[in-house]
Amino acid sequence: MKKLLLLIFLISSFTYSQTTTKDGIQISVKKSKLVDNVSVFGIRQLKITNDKLRKVMIKTKIKSNANNKTKLSAFSLLDTKNNIRYRLADYKGYRGIIGYPELIPRLKIELFDKKGKPLEFAPIFDKTEKDYFNVFDIKGYRNLEIPINFGTKKVPNLSIVYFGETRYEKYTAELFFPLLVENINLEYVLFYKDEKISNIKFSQNN
Repeated sequence: MKKLLLLIFLISSFTYSQTTTKDGIQISVKKSKLVDNVSVFGIRQLKITNDKLRKVMIKTKIKSNANNKTKLSAFSLLDTKNNIRYRLADYKGYRGIIGYPELIPRLKIELFDKKGKPLEFAPIFDKTEKDYFNVFDIKGYRNLEIPINFGTKKVPNLSIVYFGETRYEKYTAELFFPLLVENINLEYVLFYKDEKISNIKFSQNN
């Protein structure tokens, strides 16, 4: 009996929850942890250099259908104690162990170089790819979005980065958020659009 109870505890500690949204997307939270402050954009080694921020990752399994794929910018992470709503800052999606991950960042603001040409080594600017983050603002919550500097410290070139609609239907999504270090030990809530997906706690050892 003790062995059975231990097995149940171990299973529950590795799987948070599974939620089916009202538009039929199934989201299972598998893991959450603190990670290095390095980007997975695949463009260049971008880091969170602000000591007041710490990057976290939430690993999920997602199932949708061809007519209603996941809008990644509709994910947000809520600090319910301090009423802060965090934007998804980084994403990596994949369908299997073998193959290239899906990396689909978009610039919120179009950036240009010194010659007035679109910045070459940056995510694309695409007005046709809708950003859903502000569509699902929550009353009483302050949105926290971290602009990324694609310029230099002396000549900054800043834009918020968001993520578009995935081309996958059944896949693993690693969702990254930069949180205020002072609040890192709190319990958070993962949202998709205006729906709660799961309560989240972060651990260095997960």
